[in-house]
Parts: sequence; structure tokens; C-alpha cells
Amino acid sequence: MSAMTRTPIGETAKAVGQTVTLSGWVQTKRDHGKITFIDLRDRTGVIQCVGYQKMGELTTESVVELTGVVKQRPDKMVNPNSPLGMVEFDVQEYTVLNPAKELPIQVEGDGLDINEEVRLKYRYLDLRRDRMRKIVKLRSDYFKALRDALYQEEFTEVETPMLTKSTKEGARDFVVPSRLQPGKFYALPQSPQQYKQLLMTAGVERYFQFARCIRDEDLRADRGFEFTQLDLEMSFVKREDVMAAVEKVVKQGVKAVGGKLKDESFPVFDYKEAMEKFGADKFDLRTEEEKQAGVLAFAWVINFPFFKKVDTSDAAEVQDGKSGWTFTHNPFSSPIPEHEEWLLKGEHIGEILTTQYDLVCNGYEAGGGSIRAHRPEVLRATFEVMGYSEAEIQDGVGHMLEAFEVGTPPHGGIALGLDRHVMMLAGESSLREVIAFPMTSSGKTAVMDAPASITDEQLKELHLRLDGSRKSPHDYILEQLQIAGASYEYIKHVPVWTSEEAEQARKGKLEEGAKALVLHADREFILFVLPGNLRADLDKLREKLGAKKLAMASRESVLEKTGLEVGAIPPFGSAIGLKTYLDSRLGQNEQIAFNVGKHDRSVLMKYEDYIRIEKPVVLDMAS
Repeated sequence: MSAMTRTPIGETAKAVGQTVTLSGWVQTKRDHGKITFIDLRDRTGVIQCVGYQKMGELTTESVVELTGVVKQRPDKMVNPNSPLGMVEFDVQEYTVLNPAKELPIQVEGDGLDINEEVRLKYRYLDLRRDRMRKIVKLRSDYFKALRDALYQEEFTEVETPMLTKSTKEGARDFVVPSRLQPGKFYALPQSPQQYKQLLMTAGVERYFQFARCIRDEDLRADRGFEFTQLDLEMSFVKREDVMAAVEKVVKQGVKAVGGKLKDESFPVFDYKEAMEKFGADKFDLRTEEEKQAGVLAFAWVINFPFFKKVDTSDAAEVQDGKSGWTFTHNPFSSPIPEHEEWLLKGEHIGEILTTQYDLVCNGYEAGGGSIRAHRPEVLRATFEVMGYSEAEIQDGVGHMLEAFEVGTPPHGGIALGLDRHVMMLAGESSLREVIAFPMTSSGKTAVMDAPASITDEQLKELHLRLDGSRKSPHDYILEQLQIAGASYEYIKHVPVWTSEEAEQARKGKLEEGAKALVLHADREFILFVLPGNLRADLDKLREKLGAKKLAMASRESVLEKTGLEVGAIPPFGSAIGLKTYLDSRLGQNEQIAFNVGKHDRSVLMKYEDYIRIEKPVVLDMAS
């Protein structure tokens, strides 16, 4: 084939009668004897291509290069459902650049009927479907529109480090071991919070970046380990100045990509008013008709409490709030001016309001920011309220206190959750639909198999040694039974995966089998144990637990959390780091049987001994 300049498919309508070269993917193929039709796709469009006694061997999704003539279709042959339905391509020569074998997943349709784990394993194929291509383009266009708007407002784009120090941002850090400084670690940034404030000290005055942020927190549909935020900060401003600037930029960005806004001016709600009116500080102002139309209803919430009592079930809060008090949003905020004296004196802690402002949209938090502490005594007072000693304050934010003593102006900013923005603009319900290569619901990377083990050589180079002293759940349970002096029967049998298979293998009664389920309750995993002949009533259990949300954990997240496969989970949450809840109906039997962390090993023991050793929370599920 002679070399020719490639013509984008989307421009073929302007090339009627010309000989051009097209390259792309075979979207569909139809054989009609001596004539073969294919639909050829590239990033700009799809065109029907006609080959006479050629292209019969092509397979769908193969990559090809075609040379031929663009022809006008007769009026009666025009396809009104295709943007290029008025033309077709008469193929004269072609080259198969890369043939496609049978695909592990199909790429036509929206893909929502395909298991998500499989879609993410083959994400490079999943991204070929029309819905995903449009989302990728929408994301790019929205980011460009936001960037253009910020440049118009004289913001300066600055990148901040990815390897940094652990900061108090409300979640666990992902840490990176240092090869050159043994025993020391970097932290990946939960946000650029401290660096952007230091940029205000540096006199940048108006900063922004599209920041990649990383937090080790529980995963859900609208949150992941990695996320992208539009991070900005402004000097010499009050709360209203930042809100006005952000509102202008967001409106310009949304309109640029065809988004529909409910209000041209975003309404403002006091936090107390929002809680009284909506029962939450994230709410949806749309009517049902507006929801159907994909309208975006932005609003502001202001005057949040600065501090709250520590949630003892939240490990990050317990770590941050040493005094029993922790911050509601971030510790770098300023209180409202009227409450600054309270903060400095450590008085009326629960009544102090902060200059925090949240941008909400369609029931989600779309962004959050505040006027920051820019004087050292204010920042120090915040950490003192949370119970930090002077040494701990210096270790954590000493560099910030030092910077505040050399001329830091008043400043404030915001972080906008761009993944959520795109999710709402695209009308999707999961962040994973709007990120090119998102992690799975269990925290595994798409396509590549991570997290993964590293070699002994790498461990040695990083001065790390894995602690192999922790016993397996199987060994831990047997040890606990022996320590407690419990009488039990240890049974070896064929591998089993269900309660029914287990009782057949153990030759016991189904109702004596202890079915152990890993559940996701609000922000934590729990273990629920019930008789093998019963199904879990999750609605009733959620009420008994007082949880807002309760769901079965996925097989992947069970393996990630416990190291065990579904079907081998024992009724000992203590062996796998989970709190154990027990259906009281299991106590109707004198003995219980269960898989002991392995598919082919079981234990039969007295129910009363199990209660004595594991000490589960017993729930009356019969009432």
C-alpha cells in the first residue's frame, strides 16, 4: 500500500470523490457473498466501508488501514441514524495492522451487564465502547474548561510534591519506604493542603493545580483510594470572595460541556439550617423532573462546627483526636472571627464554628474549603484542643508555624472533587465509570495485578523485613481452643464452599453449621454468624446494629480483608480482625460445626465453649 496521509473518519464527509487513507478498528462486519461491509471506527467517528471480494477474513476490533474513495450515498441509501450516514467508503487496498482474536468481553452496548471486575481486568477493551469514549472526552473537556476559566481569573498553575510527609487530613496515609534513609518513610499526599498554604507565604497569591490525591479509606461507589481534585488557594480574601470565584469557574466549566444548572446563583445554607431542613449537610435540591433531565443543583453550606467528638470506630479519628475532640473538616481552618477567642482559650469547644464552606450538588459533596489559619497561635491552638503536646505539634506542623512567622497573608481556598463532578455530568452513579483505570471495589488496580508481593531483593534494598509471626486463622483458632481447654473434634474432609456441602461432608445437621458472613456495615467490616439452614435478613440486622448501610462484602473484598476465601470463613472474627455478631438461634443447638479457615478442615465443638472463647455480640434475630 502506498503511503498516504491519514484522514480522520470524521472529516470524510468533506472528501467526497477523493482517494484517502483511513485507519481504525473494525467495529462490525457483514459478509454478503462477494461484498463485505465493515463499520470502521476511530476517535472522530464511524463510517461504512465496502470491499468487493476483499476483507472477508477481517475480525471485529482488528486494527486496519484502508485506502479508497469516499462516495456519496444515493438519497434512498442514506442512514439517518449515523452522523456519516450520507457517505460510504469504497475500499481499494487494505492492510491489517493488528488482527484481533476472540475478545474476552464484548465492546458494544453500555457494558453495565458485564461483571465490573471483568470489565476492569480488560479496561483497555471496555474503554472502546461508545459510552466510555464519551465519558473520557467529557472529562478532558471539563478539565480544560476549568483550567481556561482559572487562567482568565489570573491563577497560576503550580505542581506540588507526591512524596511528602504524613499530614492530618482525616484518613490513613499510604506510605513509601526510603531506600536512602533506612527506617524512614514518605507519605503520599492526601491533599496538597500544606504546600498550597506555603505557596501563599511565597506570594503566589492565586494558585491552582489538578492534584492527584491518595487516601487509605474505605471504598464505596463515590470514593476511591486515588482521586483528582481541583485545588486552589487565594490570598487576601474572605469566605465570600473564594465562594464567588469558585462559583464563577464551576459555572463556566459546566456550561462549556453542555451541563444544565438549576440555579445561576448557587443558594447558601447555614449548616444548622441544612440539618434541620434536609437532615444532612449533603442534599439534593432537584425536582423529579430535573433529575430526569440531568440538571445539576449546586448549593453552598457554611458555618460548620469546627470540632466533633471522636468516633471511636474510626481509626483515623482516634489517631487524630487524642483528647477526644477532632476536626470536622481539616485542622488548618480558621474559626469564624467571633469564635477565635474561644479557640485560643480552649473554651466552648463544641460550639466553635469554622470558616469552612462546602459545595454540594445532587446529594454529593462536590467540594470543600475554608479560610485558613495564617497566624501560628491559631494553628497551634487547634492542635492543642485535639490533645497534642508541643513536641507533637512541632513534629507535625512545625514547618507551618515557622512559615506563619515570616509574613503569611490571610488566605483561603477549596478542593473540588472532579471525579464526582464528571460522574454527575455524565449521569453515572459510580466514580469507577468516569476514571480511565480505576481500582476495583476491593482496592485492586485495573488491568495490572496490584497490590502484589515484591522480591526479597527489593525488600532488602528497602531495609524491610516481613513479619511472618502472625498465625493463620486456622492455627490461631486451634490454639485458642487448646488454651481454653475446650473439647472439640477436628474433621478433615473434601473441600467445600457452601453450608450444605459442609454438612454433607461432616455428616452433621445443617442447623448446627455456623455460617460466617463478612458484611460491610457503614464504614467497617463485621462478621455475622448464623445457623447454616437460615438466610441472613440484612434489613433486620441493619436495624439491630443501628447501621445506616449494610451489605454483603464482595468476594474480592473478603479475600482482601481476611486473607480467606468465601466458604472458608470461620465464626471467629478475632482470628481475622473483625468484630463478631451472632444470631441467637444458633444457640438452640448444643454443638456447632464450622470451617476453620480452610475449605477442607472443620471443627465440631460445644456451643457454650464457643461463646466462652470468642465472646461474640449475641443478637436476637427471631424477634
